[in-house]
Amino acid sequence: MAHSQHSIAATLLATYALLTPAAARSQGAPYQLVWEDDFSGTTLDPTRWGPQIGTGCPDLCGWGNSELQYYRAENATVSGGRLTITAKEEPFGGRQYTSARLRTKNLGDFERGRFEMRAKLPIGRGLWPAFWLLPTDSVYGVWAASGEIDVMENVGHDPDRVIGTIHYGDSYPGNTSSGGSYTLPSGTFHDDFHVFAIEWDDSEMRWYVDGNLYSTKTFWWSSGGPYPAPFDQRFYILLNLAVGGTLPGSPDASTQFPQTFEVDYVRVYQEPEHDLGDCVCVFDAMEHANPLANGWFTFNGGSAGGGIGANLVDLPPVEGGSASLEAGWGSGGTPGYFGGFGRTNPQDLTGATHFDMWIHPDAGQDYVLEINLQDDDDGDDAVPGNPDGADDEFQYEFAVSPTGPDAISGGGWQRVSIPLASFVDDNSYHYGGNGVFDPTPVSAGANGRLANIVFTLISNSGANVTFRTDRWSFTRRVSSISGRLWNDANGDGLPTGEVGLSGVRVELFDDLGTVVATHLTNGTGEYSFGQLLGGQLEVRVDPATLPPGTTPTHDPDGIVTPGRFALDLACEETRIGQDFGYSPPPGTSYCTPAVPNSTGAPASIHAIGSDAVADQDLTLLATILPTHQFGYFLTSQTQGFVMNPGGSAGNLCLGGTLGRFIQQVRNSGVAGEFSITVDLTAMPVSPPMPVQVGETWNYQCWYRDANPGVTSNFTDAVGVTFH
Repeated sequence: MAHSQHSIAATLLATYALLTPAAARSQGAPYQLVWEDDFSGTTLDPTRWGPQIGTGCPDLCGWGNSELQYYRAENATVSGGRLTITAKEEPFGGRQYTSARLRTKNLGDFERGRFEMRAKLPIGRGLWPAFWLLPTDSVYGVWAASGEIDVMENVGHDPDRVIGTIHYGDSYPGNTSSGGSYTLPSGTFHDDFHVFAIEWDDSEMRWYVDGNLYSTKTFWWSSGGPYPAPFDQRFYILLNLAVGGTLPGSPDASTQFPQTFEVDYVRVYQEPEHDLGDCVCVFDAMEHANPLANGWFTFNGGSAGGGIGANLVDLPPVEGGSASLEAGWGSGGTPGYFGGFGRTNPQDLTGATHFDMWIHPDAGQDYVLEINLQDDDDGDDAVPGNPDGADDEFQYEFAVSPTGPDAISGGGWQRVSIPLASFVDDNSYHYGGNGVFDPTPVSAGANGRLANIVFTLISNSGANVTFRTDRWSFTRRVSSISGRLWNDANGDGLPTGEVGLSGVRVELFDDLGTVVATHLTNGTGEYSFGQLLGGQLEVRVDPATLPPGTTPTHDPDGIVTPGRFALDLACEETRIGQDFGYSPPPGTSYCTPAVPNSTGAPASIHAIGSDAVADQDLTLLATILPTHQFGYFLTSQTQGFVMNPGGSAGNLCLGGTLGRFIQQVRNSGVAGEFSITVDLTAMPVSPPMPVQVGETWNYQCWYRDANPGVTSNFTDAVGVTFH
């Protein structure tokens, strides 16, 4: 609830597209409850809440918003496990209305966390309930240079929509704001209780209603200090119900009084101290347009010069902020050391396993980006530019070229993850220290934390070095997924006593649909993916590597999507038993392998579907055929063997009476295959007859071959016993 006479309607009333829950961490984890009021008593708890009284005059008349009420302590009551703030139409203190405004200043003050309220809102024109935060100390100046966080606001004449906003920038009138809104799919916020929350961390604000993420903001600024100011200080909570004001307007004849703002609970959650949060510690996400004013620095080599700046257009596809860091160094045509850039931003990296970043290198370039992690080892929270012999520097040589291997020049935005174990102790400049990357601060009982990251540019070709980079973070990649693929011979969907499927490719996809890992199942059908960060992932079985004709019988998601399943893997989660079952194809192959054809490999026949007579869904599939050739399927109740009949290559593996399925040939087309569904009610013998339970029928395919040296060819054969 902004408290200055400014026009904010255009910003606050804008409708923002809903964001998927993938953008948020799992609710409640890793947060821990640190403060709450469930209003279980009969009076307001004075150790948690302090009422604000009056009209705001003389310093902030109308509370900065032209509000019409007089705030009284008596209008906030506690009973039946609820706080009720009541707005009344009654004259008091020179005003026509009364209500209540409560705050936790110096009773509950918090920096970052999840702030949550369950409440039912009033309804009617001119009513303005709010759940919001203001700075305890205002170290960056008066409103809004020190910030404001609106978790939930509502205007009573719009009862199915709430607003979430942050205010920041310069002091009024140089302030600005950004936010979003959420509309209920049905009903109003006056009908029942709903949960309103915000998750505030060092680089994001995320707003929720009933667990639905509806807005995320990653950019803000303050004239009083560098990013992440102003949202790096203590804030306190406010609850109030205003009558009238700049946002809702005044009540009219349709507004019924009294109206109540009923609150079931208010809770605050925070992350444990010295924790990587949800396994991610963001070093910098370029939430600013001036890197040199936000801890970044540059340096040049003797024969080249360059610099860094903010690029507001070329951004990574996900996870980036409002800008990316643009780096450009000219060479003069001479290979070698160009210079570089870095940032000072001390971080506790206890438990981190990887360094992650996004990079977009321009085409045709060939260089090494030396990534240097400078680790404070003497406890002074700094690594000086000139070596002091007391700190460590660990280096990874990141190779960028048209062929990589770390990043491909001209390959667009690429997400990179480097194990911290791959960084080596580099004593060529910063010498000394203990030779171990152990960036845990003195306050946590260790020697010192990471102070700087420095990127040094070494050109291999003499060409200019230009690229964009963004979202540098340290992650704890300890989550894992594992499972087994088995041959479900009895089709019951249970793996007990059945053998695994080996040599099947299982792929892991990230939230961008990119393959991030692959694994071939071992001899017992097992697969596993380790060192995972978590998040939204998908596991897929490559069908091309399954035995032909297999049918899925079990998936981790219940065969909603055969051969694949999606999951939201939590931080540090181990997901085991993610198994896939496949029933083998009907029938048994024989006369294999067939004679190679003009493709260089033997063609094959597969029975697919069910071998139950009642199901009527047996399909025959011939594969690895020459393209654009024709052929047909043969059947018999007996096996036989005729060597190269009728000038054909391969052998006729059927005996007894022969017949064709459907008196129409099939064309293999560009795929080199054709198929047919078997009509079990009229097998092509003379006269046609239906298949009986317990009978075995044998199938083979004859086809023309593109090889001019032969007339035709045969596939292998398959025998199916029906039940």
